[in-house]
Amino acid sequence: RASQVNRGESIRVFPMSNWTELDIWQYIYLENIDIPQLYLSKPRPVVERDGILIMVDDGRMPLEEGEVPEMRSVRFRTLGCYPLTGAVESEAATLPEVIQEMLLTKTSERQGQLSTMTA
Repeated sequence: RASQVNRGESIRVFPMSNWTELDIWQYIYLENIDIPQLYLSKPRPVVERDGILIMVDDGRMPLEEGEVPEMRSVRFRTLGCYPLTGAVESEAATLPEVIQEMLLTKTSERQGQLSTMTA
């Protein structure tokens, strides 16, 4: 029997909820969708805090004693509230390179989120 929506009821549809990170990158590539450059690797100033690489490119994040930003080739697999989203070391500077990296990775994109680490 087909799903039915009665008067006064509503439904929510999440068409991409079962897509993997790789599925999304392949779709972006195939449809030639512009993306923020933070998703692509380049040398960026970061500090490592609790195993997470945090970009430090302005004065929003106070450094802890002894922390000194260093330039590392990083990109972001997910973007969220700064500075809760950490970077990952990567050389993937193009979409095909990101896709290749996703084919080889064994970690979740959520690994770089400080909010996930403390939850």
